[in-house]
Amino acid sequence: MQTQFQVSGDLAGLVRQYLQQQQDCDWFLYQELETIAANNRITFERWWHILEALQARYPDKNIALELGANVRPVHLGVLGYLVLACNTMAEALLEFQRYQGLLHDGDRAQASSDGNLMMLSWSRHYQLNHVLSDQVLISGMVSFIRTMVGQPELKASRLCFSFPRPDWPDEVYQPLCEEVLFDQPATAICFPPEYLNLPVANSDPDLKALLEQQAQAMLAILPQQDDLIIHLRAALLKALRKGQATSEFVASELHMSERTLFRRLQQYDFTFKQILAQTRTELAKEQLKSGQLTLAEIALLLGYSEQSAFNRAFKRETGMTPRQYQQND
Repeated sequence: MQTQFQVSGDLAGLVRQYLQQQQDCDWFLYQELETIAANNRITFERWWHILEALQARYPDKNIALELGANVRPVHLGVLGYLVLACNTMAEALLEFQRYQGLLHDGDRAQASSDGNLMMLSWSRHYQLNHVLSDQVLISGMVSFIRTMVGQPELKASRLCFSFPRPDWPDEVYQPLCEEVLFDQPATAICFPPEYLNLPVANSDPDLKALLEQQAQAMLAILPQQDDLIIHLRAALLKALRKGQATSEFVASELHMSERTLFRRLQQYDFTFKQILAQTRTELAKEQLKSGQLTLAEIALLLGYSEQSAFNRAFKRETGMTPRQYQQND
């Protein structure tokens, strides 16, 4: 069953970034990871083998916890940016649960409360537990929550793992939580209920609405969607919101050079200009269908200098003006 389930290829990018930090880019695995990152998804089994190989190469390090500490939105694709655009941690956790399938197959996180603590847990139903992988997941969650609410010292109340106590001393988990338990019935992260009210540092309702549309579309077509395009579109959405829809800004968001971005796109017979135009057109169509914004507001939202520029670009892509599209819809 394990070989049937997959995780996002974004996670290969997380390992590749770690090897860059270690200045270990000549290792064969680094080259392999570049290939994986360009694919749609990878099996759990392959992900586990990557982690095991990395741990074997660095036996004196707790690779899983170090990887988790490096988790950033780019490593979670659209899901990461969507969660980061929410208003509160409670809303962010709901979105994470809803679109977690973009990150991995199998068990979905379940939220519950015992009256004293909130718990986000993953069952063992699919038998997809792995010592290193589970630690990357949980430590990555803590790291991402810290980024999300802008509190780098925030801790979980308790971390629970389903595997037996490892050789690592409990002290390695102290920066993450107040208590760590092993041999538990589920993998879980627990925190005080008041954390749910914490505001998200970079909340952006408009960006959230756009990202949610993107997430819904991607979830519907898994596993065919390519991870590079997923990341690129997520970065473009952010760039559009900031008025910086340039290849330089987007490449920076993806933690790669412009040259690498262009090379990766060329592998799929795409250009940056094409992807930008397609993304703008798709978002414009969604807004035109909803009818909630004026044409001038849509033009501004998509980063056009004026409505006439939006009209020309939309007609060039679709063969009709935005108003004609609305009338024909």
